[in-house]
Amino acid sequence: METLPVDQEDPTCDAILLTESTMGSVDDRKIYSYHELKQILEEEELEVHEAIGELYVGNPRGLGRAGIPERLRIVEEDVHTVKEPNAENKAKIAERKDSVSILGIEGPDYKRVRDRFLSIFKSDKMEETLNKSDQNFIAGGNVIAHWGDAAIEALVYDGAGRRQDQYVFEELYGLHPSDVQKNTYKETIEVFNRHARVKANDPPAAAAEFYRRFSVFLAALTREDPGSNYLSYDHTNPTWAAYWCLHGLEI
Repeated sequence: METLPVDQEDPTCDAILLTESTMGSVDDRKIYSYHELKQILEEEELEVHEAIGELYVGNPRGLGRAGIPERLRIVEEDVHTVKEPNAENKAKIAERKDSVSILGIEGPDYKRVRDRFLSIFKSDKMEETLNKSDQNFIAGGNVIAHWGDAAIEALVYDGAGRRQDQYVFEELYGLHPSDVQKNTYKETIEVFNRHARVKANDPPAAAAEFYRRFSVFLAALTREDPGSNYLSYDHTNPTWAAYWCLHGLEI
């Protein structure tokens, strides 16, 4: 049995179950939802997932919501820290606000946003021929993300109906989805997401240097324990040094 890390100060975790309810009166919805949730507990195998350093237990649809409040908080903080009224920072604020609105989408719909992001990248940047599933993801809505979410996108390669094009994920994030799931350290996920944002959008002038520093960081990271808090070390640690070298690059 796999042993998961436990926070000694707070040994609890959130449990998330997600299902659909029918339209009708308030009482009808409550009754229907009760039976649907009961059926989930009786028939579905619950899973444990770690997102942004926190453990969650739930059904696959529910786990699509795992970590969203924390990611939303991070993005909202970014909005407030970008204060200079120049054109570049106005664009950054607009991007962050777009991220906030997308993170507010319900779990299954948010997962479809992430699937669409992968499929559009596959088509537009990798110039791959799209299969029927990709075409359905792109045609299935008009909400498009322009930034990465490694933690959630790694999950679309798990379970029933999972994606099979892991090479697309690796192009965006640098690692296989299963390896990204092991790296739950918040700063690491943010680096992956930053890399995906650069990859998915028009490359800025500093892109070549960014990719070089990212490669150095990735090479060092793969030698670390996936849950390691490498930022607690000092400059003698290769991952610490590579992270701050990458972090210091404006892009």
